Parts: sequence; structure tokens; C-alpha cells
Amino acid sequence: MNGQEIKSLIKKAKHGDSRSFGLLYGEYAKELYRFALYTLKSTCDAEDAVQSAALIAYRKLKDLKKDESFKSWFFKILYNECRKILSQKNKLYEISYDDVSVFQEEAPDISEKSDLISLLDTLSEENKAIVILSVFEGYTSKEIAEILGMKPGTVRSTLSRTLNKLRNQLEGAKNV
Repeated sequence: MNGQEIKSLIKKAKHGDSRSFGLLYGEYAKELYRFALYTLKSTCDAEDAVQSAALIAYRKLKDLKKDESFKSWFFKILYNECRKILSQKNKLYEISYDDVSVFQEEAPDISEKSDLISLLDTLSEENKAIVILSVFEGYTSKEIAEILGMKPGTVRSTLSRTLNKLRNQLEGAKNV
């Protein structure tokens, strides 16, 4: 779907057209689910978070100021829903690689998947979200900054430091 079609759907959805919102949701559903799954590490919790975020987005769509920010606005809602679930549950789940790969067009080419997932779990929520959005979802620092309410420069420096930390930890694990 091109940018013009998306803008048209946003405009219609803002005026209460649920079909248009459904098409918009369909455009981003896989990315939203993948982000929630990496964040929450539970298929059920990820589904709940995405569903809740979609309902909130539909109800509050009229409040969206910039139509071109729809995607990052939707992800910000999802990020907040994931944080809410994490704070309510406050426990860890095991992630199934099958669950992740089903929704991923190209799985990361890393032989140490379990090491990487374990290392991601050691990061703060914010750093983990930055890595997931950048590395796995391909968002720019500006888009991530909008989603997380940060400055793009802060996102870039945090991402750089975090990736270096992960790289060093992965290399250290190989040498043991």
C-alpha cells in the first residue's frame, strides 16, 4: 500500500469508517505483533497487547494530529500496552523460535539465537525496545524517537552503546 492510499484510509478512519481502520491495521499487523512478541515473549500476551492497542488506536484516532505519524503513534500505543502487561505480570516467559519465525519475513541469520534472546532479556525495557525496533523492525532513529518519546540523537547513541554491549557479550560467550 502506498503513502497516498494510507493517507486516504487514515482520513476515512478518522471519520468513523471502521473498514478503513481495519485495512490500516492489516497493513501493520505483522510488525505490531512481532514487536509485542519480542517484548513480551508470550504469544497470548502479545496478542492481547496488539488487540488492546488496536482498540485504543481506533477510539483515539480522531486525536491524531499528524496523519503521517500514524504508524509511530500506533507503535507508541502498543509500547505502552506492552509496558502495562509487563508491570502487571512481572514475570518472564520463554519465547518459542517458531512463534517468532512465523511472523518474520527474514529471520536474523544468527547461529546463537538463544544467546541473543537471553542477552536481550538483560536489557532495560527501553534499550530492548530500541534494539527490537531498529534491528528487527528496521525503524529509523527518528521513528523510534517518536514512538518512545525521546530525541533521535539519544536513540542513536543508546542503540550504538547497546549493540556494542551485546556484541561484546556474544563474543565473550563464544570464547568461554
